[in-house]
Amino acid sequence: MTMEFLIIALFVVSILTNLTVEGIKKLLDKKSVDYSSNVMAAVTSVVISVALSAGYLIYTETMLNAKIGVELIALAYLSFLVATNGYDKVIQAIKQIKQIGK
Repeated sequence: MTMEFLIIALFVVSILTNLTVEGIKKLLDKKSVDYSSNVMAAVTSVVISVALSAGYLIYTETMLNAKIGVELIALAYLSFLVATNGYDKVIQAIKQIKQIGK
């Protein structure tokens, strides 16, 4: 999994998370249920990133190894950060870390 794929996957997860959370919030608001938006966004982003990762592994017939496992955990964690802090902040941090490594 390349850095470019990780950023694309993170972008897709952030879009799907935002749309899903907004849909869930509308349903819960109609039923007058109390909820925490940040917790809902965090849980939704991790679930979507795990589902997307599983789909990617199945589609590409990639064997799960330690490197792929670490990358999938990183995707889940970054999607959590995106859901709670925003996509732009996380991408900015990734670019700064990438520049330090050069």
